[in-house]
Amino acid sequence: MKTMPHLAQRAASLAVALALCGGAHGADKARSAPPAKSGDRVLTPAQLRDCLAQKEQLRGQTDSALKAKAELAAEKAEIDRTAAALEAAVATLDRTSADAVAVHNARVDERSALIDAYQAKVGPYNSRAEALQATRESYEKACENRRYDERDLNDLQRKK
Repeated sequence: MKTMPHLAQRAASLAVALALCGGAHGADKARSAPPAKSGDRVLTPAQLRDCLAQKEQLRGQTDSALKAKAELAAEKAEIDRTAAALEAAVATLDRTSADAVAVHNARVDERSALIDAYQAKVGPYNSRAEALQATRESYEKACENRRYDERDLNDLQRKK
């Protein structure tokens, strides 16, 4: 709750600011100020709490997505590496040797298993990436660049 000395101080500051702006920008008075956007309103303590929770969720989802992306990139690199190795091996493969052909086919099957495992992970990763994007858009719409009262933030941080 605001105290009277605090209100008086704000009122005095506002009066000084208006006096300074009034003389220097007399021509601007004819222009009307743009209407306040809904995003310009100060967040309520409940909205601020929700925004902080959303930001934490977004941070967790982003960290998880980056970790999963790195794992997928490593698997893709392994698939590419085995493809290059198989390509090089096929040039020198003794096709008259049943054992050599069987070893080569086993390596091809291993690579196919790597591809299947990779593809099984891509779908869920894409779903998580879409969920992350939706969370990010929701946060930006509701919270990004919104003003809040520092005292509300301090209160929320103390409660943690």
